[in-house]
Amino acid sequence: MLNEKISKLCETLLAGAEQNISLERKDILDDIAKVIGTETIAKNKVELVYLCTHNSRRSHFAQVWGHVASVIFGFDLKTYSGGTVATECHPNTISALRQIGFHITSDNLEQENPLYKVYYNEQDYIECYSKANTDSALPQTDFLAIMTCSDSDDNCPLVPGAKKRFSTTYDDPKEFDGTDTAVMHYEKRSLQIAQEALYTFKKAADLQG
Repeated sequence: MLNEKISKLCETLLAGAEQNISLERKDILDDIAKVIGTETIAKNKVELVYLCTHNSRRSHFAQVWGHVASVIFGFDLKTYSGGTVATECHPNTISALRQIGFHITSDNLEQENPLYKVYYNEQDYIECYSKANTDSALPQTDFLAIMTCSDSDDNCPLVPGAKKRFSTTYDDPKEFDGTDTAVMHYEKRSLQIAQEALYTFKKAADLQG
């Protein structure tokens, strides 16, 4: 299901979720969990689109960890990420995911916006590349929009086509770019997003009994 390193990490993050996540954050995550759980029970298609202005950092972390959490808790759904504009999946994002335990490959690193395959076991992977939220690769109707940055949250009060919209904004690790500790801060943000994704999907699974 998951490689050993990621599996153990997820166990640790889940064990600390109740203590580490604030009540305010839990209220938001519980709302997301309720919708995922009820839509799944109703056998409706569930698609999560994590949005951030440049689709370069936080939204990719959320897409990856949302997928991993769905695998752990047995949800048959799809996760995506997008932005107001397409840029690239930042190299520090990729470095942080590698540090955490993902195996990552790309066949087009010479391009401005490479496509990365983020493997969570030997054969299964998530595709990560930057895209605008109007990209044909993303669902355009009946999806759950989850805002991961304050800029997109403030500037997109309505997300066209979204069934529901949620605000789970995170601090941007971009401020550490160009420093010796950049990847460490990216990893810290990734793990925060991971813990909240795991908490959300556990709550969604609990709703199904």
